[in-house]
Amino acid sequence: MKLGFCLAIVLAFMSARAVAQTGGGFTGRWLTENGKGVIAIAPCGDSICGKIDWLIEPSRDGKPAHDIHNSDPNLQSRPLCGLTILYGFRHDGSNLRQWVEGHIYSPESGDTYHANITVMNANHIRLRGYVGIPLLGESQTWTRADN
Repeated sequence: MKLGFCLAIVLAFMSARAVAQTGGGFTGRWLTENGKGVIAIAPCGDSICGKIDWLIEPSRDGKPAHDIHNSDPNLQSRPLCGLTILYGFRHDGSNLRQWVEGHIYSPESGDTYHANITVMNANHIRLRGYVGIPLLGESQTWTRADN
């Protein structure tokens, strides 16, 4: 009985680790709902991270776009392309299609929100950003950009 329990724990841990390493089926490049950017989602340790890979307006006044809305003046000179905006997610062990309790940074406002990501199907994910609880938030559907 104890051996079976230990084996189940080891298999569950290995399964969660494998999901993190593959991104739970949604690693790749995703076009944001407003079409202004493409976010590259990839494994990041036991989590997943998302970086800005492409912007419809990659420059302002002939210079690369920077994180000008960040409340920290020391970070306002960071280029937007390559900026990590999704981080800290943990895989929801009960739902293989969901990553929860992460964060999304909005370079348009300079604000960071809690976020959950759900795989809708092979070509769509739903990202829910929120303050406090998911009920107090907004959802976006992103479309796979590398079909």
